[in-house]
Amino acid sequence: MRRLLAFGGGLLSGAALGTLLALLFTPASGEAMRQGLRARYHHALAAGRAAAEQKRQELEAQLALMSGVTLTQPAPRQNPPNTRTR
Repeated sequence: MRRLLAFGGGLLSGAALGTLLALLFTPASGEAMRQGLRARYHHALAAGRAAAEQKRQELEAQLALMSGVTLTQPAPRQNPPNTRTR
């Protein structure tokens, strides 16, 4: 467990350092950089949600095989409306 936490800490600190260096040395304008970062963030968020959903389905299938219990499907998660204004 300790090795996993150390790896996660190193991964997060490396990502933060890489982001900082990219922001400092990029030739893009501030607005273009913000739009690009926003797009990458939303893409990463969508990919993470898709991976989580796939893993959830795999684990539910394993549970059903091992115990014979089938879980009911929850209603699809709705994304909250974007209420953020600029």
